[in-house]
Amino acid sequence: MKSLRQASIRTQIAVLTAVLAVTVTILGTFAEPFLNGRFEKGLQIGLVAGHIQEVVTDYQNAATPDQQAFVIARARSSGVDVLAEPATSANAATPTPMELAVQVRDLLDNNIFHDPGAVIHSGDQKQLHVRAGTESLVFAMPVFSPSKWIFPAMVKTLALILIPTAILASLSAWLIGRPIVRFAAAAELLTTDDALDEPFQAQGASELRSLATSLNVMRDRIRELVAARTRMLTSISHDLRTPLTRLRMRAERCEQPELRQQMLNDLEVLAAMVDESLAFLNSTIETTRKVELSSLLQTVADDFSDTGVDVSFVGPRRLTCECKPRAIARAVSNVVDNASRHARKIEIALAEQEDAVQITVSDDGPGLSDKLKEQVMEPFFRADKSRSTSKGGGGFGLGLPIAHGIVTKGHGGVFQLSDRQPHGLVVTMWLPRAPRNVAMFS
Repeated sequence: MKSLRQASIRTQIAVLTAVLAVTVTILGTFAEPFLNGRFEKGLQIGLVAGHIQEVVTDYQNAATPDQQAFVIARARSSGVDVLAEPATSANAATPTPMELAVQVRDLLDNNIFHDPGAVIHSGDQKQLHVRAGTESLVFAMPVFSPSKWIFPAMVKTLALILIPTAILASLSAWLIGRPIVRFAAAAELLTTDDALDEPFQAQGASELRSLATSLNVMRDRIRELVAARTRMLTSISHDLRTPLTRLRMRAERCEQPELRQQMLNDLEVLAAMVDESLAFLNSTIETTRKVELSSLLQTVADDFSDTGVDVSFVGPRRLTCECKPRAIARAVSNVVDNASRHARKIEIALAEQEDAVQITVSDDGPGLSDKLKEQVMEPFFRADKSRSTSKGGGGFGLGLPIAHGIVTKGHGGVFQLSDRQPHGLVVTMWLPRAPRNVAMFS
């Protein structure tokens, strides 16, 4: 069995098909007499002919009319429909046992067993005349219901052919399909996080083992590519700080106040975009570990409170979860920072569920329409016009998309925007208690 499991798919299919064909052929050979009713037909003919021959012999051996009447009565009580009548020249022959069997077979075989669907009424029963001394015994041929052999044949078909065939087909599907399904599931769970991912297992058929090896090589190359891309972007973003600092110093020496302020504003925007990019890249390469979320979210709330933003934290004193701590802190900070531009009061809430933890950030701002709830998830989209109570300048349209990516792609969680009553926005983030293998190639 182990060698068959590791054989090629073509070999597996060929072997299982051959086994199935041989099994069905063997079972069909033994079951064929039962399915076609030939065994039952011969048995019934033999029983009827035997009973008739017995009655004829006993009737001929009877010495007195009373004994002959007793033979007739005993035969009728046993189910043989027979009566005695005077013999005539038309039925003067006395058949031998072999001839009697042939006559019974002709009467029963042609009218009942070859046409099991035919309905024979009592008035259509065939009669067999057998000479017994000076009298003739008239036997009414029995009428057999078609279900007498059709129903047993159906049961035997199910028991002898269909059930074994179904078992073999299920075994074939399991042997060939299960490794493929497991392999496809493993491919969907591929991630760039070494802590969450396992290499493809080289199991099953030879083709699947070869494919697993190839995908493991491809997996390593993808990770090297992503790591190289991340290092390059991080380096570029980091190196931009030096020329930005020089430009700021030169702009501050500009003698035209209006031009100087415009240049400083542009440099501030560029510096903020570099910081956003560095934060996002750091969240993608961070590893997963067990974190005390209550302390993490309380720290986020305290940091914003120190800058004058009214942020409060509500939740249990201790709640641990496996996640990327810097990434989660960044996601919550982005949401709070976005809310601080449009609301006076913000609340961070933490709750524990059966298989997930729920982080909720709610504000008392103007909220968002259903259409804008979808658009704000797009990078560089800003909905400042819809939230007219903004107290300061808008962001770059990256805060919520980055938070959404951290929760959904980085942790396999759920990120949802909903309305707060009577007004405001509620951002809910569900994080699984155990980390999930999620794709992070974006």
